[in-house]
Amino acid sequence: MNDYERRRYEAFLRIIQFGAESAADFPDNSIGSIQFAEIAAVVGLLDQLATDKAASSGSVQFAFVGKDTARENMREEMLDIVRTARSMFYQFPGIEAKFRMPRNRSDQQMLAAARAFVTEATPLSADFIAYGLPATFLAELQAAIDAFEASLAPTGAATDAQVAAIAEIGAAIRRGMIARRIMDGVVRNKYRNDVGKLAAWLSASHIEKPPKKKKDEPTTPTTPNP
Repeated sequence: MNDYERRRYEAFLRIIQFGAESAADFPDNSIGSIQFAEIAAVVGLLDQLATDKAASSGSVQFAFVGKDTARENMREEMLDIVRTARSMFYQFPGIEAKFRMPRNRSDQQMLAAARAFVTEATPLSADFIAYGLPATFLAELQAAIDAFEASLAPTGAATDAQVAAIAEIGAAIRRGMIARRIMDGVVRNKYRNDVGKLAAWLSASHIEKPPKKKKDEPTTPTTPNP
């Protein structure tokens, strides 16, 4: 949860405690008891969603590490071909133009370039091997392409799960705030003649404001001594 959500979550916890201490004043199936139960349900949901978000964050990090590793492996295979093509220039003029790393290093551009390397190098595979690349260089590049492409799906799924958890936390917070607003009217009416209980409710339901950012104090230029 972010700071905005955390402050509301903490208010919900205080409201639950207030409800437990004042349960005798709000009979079963009354609006008050129903809304206290609603806020308790929201807190339970938020606890679960916070756990889900933490798990999805770990999954995202793990997936991105795997993707980065697969991408780097593919890049290394491509660079071997690029370096070898430069050496082959004198025998095959213009060959280096076919094997250049893309300027745009996005995942899709890297994949497209790697696939193009396979297509362009296949008819010249014997020549690349003669210039020192292993006989398996095309198979190794294709395997690296497949591994990198496969790594993209878990990354997207983990990111989607994290986004979903964040959205669900926001929805739960809104649900709890609606219950809090309903309870505010009910409790104020219930304790309109009980200063102590009303003060306790106001304290419990209060949502702290974020600390104000300190403004930079203007600097007064100093006048050098004559």
